[in-house]
Amino acid sequence: MDENELRAALRDTITLHPEPPPMESKTAIAAARRAATRRNLLAGIGSAAAILGITLAVIPGQAQPGGGTNMQVAGEPSAAAGVPFPTETPSWADTTPSGGEKTEPSWPPENSGDATADTGPHYQNGKKLLTAVVAAVPDGYTAKTGNTTDGIPFRSHQSTIENDGSYWRNMAAVAIGRDDRVGELLVEVAEPGNNLPKDPCALAEEFWGRGGNCTPVNSKVGVIHEGSGTAWAAYRHSDGTVVYVMQSTSPTYADPASNGLKPLPALPLSDTELAALATDASFR
Repeated sequence: MDENELRAALRDTITLHPEPPPMESKTAIAAARRAATRRNLLAGIGSAAAILGITLAVIPGQAQPGGGTNMQVAGEPSAAAGVPFPTETPSWADTTPSGGEKTEPSWPPENSGDATADTGPHYQNGKKLLTAVVAAVPDGYTAKTGNTTDGIPFRSHQSTIENDGSYWRNMAAVAIGRDDRVGELLVEVAEPGNNLPKDPCALAEEFWGRGGNCTPVNSKVGVIHEGSGTAWAAYRHSDGTVVYVMQSTSPTYADPASNGLKPLPALPLSDTELAALATDASFR
C-alpha cells in the first residue's frame, strides 16, 4: 500500500464514522473515566489506533521528532448527551452495500448518530433501571445526588443497541455514601436475544471481559471478586434476560485526587446478598 492509498483509506474511515452529537463536558469526562474500566473495548480501539499510527508514520509532514505529531488530541471523548457509558459502531450496521458505494451506518430512530438511545422507550428503560438501582441501595447507605466537585453526576444511566442489533443493554449506576465515604452500585441488564453464556460462572466472567475466579451461589448466580474493592454477580432469568450487579468501594469514574472522595472501608454487600440482588425482578 502506497502513501495515496493510505490517505484514501483514512478518509473512508472518517466518512464511515460520523462525529457523535455534542454533549456537556462533565458527561464526557464521566464517559472517559468509566471507559477505562471496560477492558473488553480495548481490542477494537487498539486496532483503530494501530491503523492511524501507521498512516501518520507514512504520510510526510505528520511525524515529529520524538514520536509526536501535529495532531491536537481532545481532552475527553464525546458521547450521546446525558449518558456516561462508552458506545461503538456495531458490526451489523452495514456500511458497504454490494455495489461498493460507501454509506453511513443506519441507526434506530431512538438514536442520534451512534448506538445510544437518547429518546424513546429504550431511553426510558435506562431511566427506570436507575430508579430501581436507587431503591436497591443497601440499608445504612444513601444514594448520593448532585455531582462531584468537578461536576461529574453521582447518578447516571444509558441504553445501547448491541453487536448484531438483536438486543439492547441498559446500565445504571449510583454513588452510595456512608459517613464521609463513597462507593458505587451499578447494574447492567442485557435484554432477551443476547448471546451471553448460560452457565452462571461463565456469565460472570463475561462481564466487561474482566474474567476472574467465580464462586457459584445457589447454583444460579456467579459471583466474582476483583481484589478487595470490587465484586459483581451475574444471573440469567428464564426468559433470557441477563442481570449483572456490581458493587465497588469507590465510584468507577471518580478521580480521588480531583474530588477528595474517600472509598468505603469494605464492600457493603455479602456474596449472598449480592447474588440475591442480581435476581431481583425490579431490574428486568
